[in-house]
Amino acid sequence: MLLTVCTVGLVISGLYGVYQVAVSIRFGGKLPTLPDAEGPAHKFAVLVFARNEEVVIGQLLNSLNDQDYPSDAFQVFVTADNCTDRTAEIAREAGAVVYERSSGGPAGKGAALTWFFQEHFPEGFDACVVFDADNVVDPGYLAAMNRQLAAGNPIAVGYRMGKNPSSSWVAGANTIFWLMQSRFIHLPRAMWNLPCTTVGGTGFMFSLSVLGNNGWQTSSACEDIEFTLKAIANGWHVAFAEDALFFDEQPLTFSQSLIQRYRWSVGTVQLVRTAVPQLLASVRRGQLSAMDGALYIIGVTVGGLSSILWLASVVLGLASGAGVANTLVTLLVGTVVGYLVLLAFSLLVVRLERARWTGMSKAVLGFPVWLFAWSIINVVVLFYRDPTWHIVNHTENLSLAESAQLSSLPGRTS
Repeated sequence: MLLTVCTVGLVISGLYGVYQVAVSIRFGGKLPTLPDAEGPAHKFAVLVFARNEEVVIGQLLNSLNDQDYPSDAFQVFVTADNCTDRTAEIAREAGAVVYERSSGGPAGKGAALTWFFQEHFPEGFDACVVFDADNVVDPGYLAAMNRQLAAGNPIAVGYRMGKNPSSSWVAGANTIFWLMQSRFIHLPRAMWNLPCTTVGGTGFMFSLSVLGNNGWQTSSACEDIEFTLKAIANGWHVAFAEDALFFDEQPLTFSQSLIQRYRWSVGTVQLVRTAVPQLLASVRRGQLSAMDGALYIIGVTVGGLSSILWLASVVLGLASGAGVANTLVTLLVGTVVGYLVLLAFSLLVVRLERARWTGMSKAVLGFPVWLFAWSIINVVVLFYRDPTWHIVNHTENLSLAESAQLSSLPGRTS
């Protein structure tokens, strides 16, 4: 009986996987080029959130000051969130408007965003762009987001590339993940005219009309996904701006990457109880595309349960008399085949994105291990969820030119 339950559960999770593959099947598509925006340039409030980022924030602000966009059509606002270093001073010297949050309270970017919109709502602007202090931005980024607004897209996620993929195999594996997200998650949904299911935490744009008079309201460990799914449930479309390129610093060590991904998985499980009912209510109102968002957010839960069911089926098989040797051989063969499949997939990702960097082969070889570790995390968060936000120190003080040179993406850099 238990073995049958496990089998049925694995079949259901397999069907879930089939759906995701079906959505991603248009990964080879090409989005139409948006025409240059006519009329006055939209006015952007560029929001940067930083906590003790004196090492890296100068490079971000330099890249923002070098935007190929009218200087009177955007203003950079830096929230120095409980900083004890020179972050605020460096930002002011670079021409940013700096607000210092020093009242304590909840940690993390979601809390800082809530505070910013409560205390310093950017009146007089059309839209906001959000960056982390460790980013650097292509000169054409704001112009690309201006085209999105002119095309009627109130929310758009940019094209994310690792700033430091050569720093370690882990940084390279993280970079492959973001390339995978652009190619197999964002692009196919854009081709199907479905909203992107996450703005990715940084490098995204939203019209202030999306917030209305309510400001920023998120409470989960994944404020970016929560914001995205709420917007989708409320009928807003989330576009993919593949010409809005930016570079994001990646974790250097495996432990840093595990901590980061654990928080992401905690946040997605938190959102199952809140976001799914909102999205299904939107589906009942006739917005069928919201169903894709509901299916997306249950992915971590489905993945974790699938791993448990698979392990349980192995144990039950042994208990029912299956040979230990045969079971171990099956597990070994399955592991090797799984590794080779994921290895081929990582090679496909970097090939499709035409990405090149020193040490990329180590990242490609390690990517299956990186993903396997995430599958274990997805099991853990079903039983233990600690939403505490942990600081990740950013140390890669790379300019835009250095990042673009390290992360060769032909045709994407200006």
